[in-house]
Amino acid sequence: MEALARGDGYGLGPSAIGQQAGLDKATVTRLLRTLVEAGYVIQDETTRRYRLGGKILWLAYRVAAGLDLRSIARPHLTALRDELGETVHLGVIEDLQVVYVDKLEAENSIQLVSAVGQTMPLHSTSLGKAMLAALPDAERERIYVRMDFLPQTDRTICDLPTFREEIRRTQRRGYSTDDRENEPFGACVGAAIVGADGRPAGAISIAGPHFRIHDRLEYFGERVRAVAGEIARELGAGAIETAKGGRREILEAM
Repeated sequence: MEALARGDGYGLGPSAIGQQAGLDKATVTRLLRTLVEAGYVIQDETTRRYRLGGKILWLAYRVAAGLDLRSIARPHLTALRDELGETVHLGVIEDLQVVYVDKLEAENSIQLVSAVGQTMPLHSTSLGKAMLAALPDAERERIYVRMDFLPQTDRTICDLPTFREEIRRTQRRGYSTDDRENEPFGACVGAAIVGADGRPAGAISIAGPHFRIHDRLEYFGERVRAVAGEIARELGAGAIETAKGGRREILEAM
């Protein structure tokens, strides 16, 4: 089915499919017969080639309808919080803000104040930076011209050239940081979750007081990036990368 999805729209024969799938022609023919009977593949009566049928759209819709970012991310967030011992957040972009859609608190006596449903600026949070970094360049530039870059602390990046470099740095290493930029004594590390459409479906972050986080930013960044990748694969991003090719560098970076 993946080989057919990569086709040019005119269909493929069993031999061509076998070459892509690493299967012999007899096995491919038997599998195609089953898929035709199930309605997922159609054989053209004239060319005798095979192509995906409309039923595949129904299947994709049913899968997409059952994928909920919060429910998929929750077990990963729980494991990350327990491993690193700090509070974790799940956020999405809503216009020019980040909205927290989930939060799991660590059992520490000193924590940052946040709540599900709370909104924060894109430019001063690790969640916002991570999702901006994962957007297409043109779309990100359209967002830039609408952002106010108001300072949240005396460390907030408030000018566009410096912020652009911050986003490029985020893209290079695959995770973002907020080192006392949104809260005077807080620090966060975030990574984007790439959805099945190749766009940021959301982002996760690990947050805590600066004195506990600062010396571990790089390690936390690697772990957050890895967990975001695990969530992305459950959302179907890995399938998109396999089918289309050329997305590998983005998925690995996020």
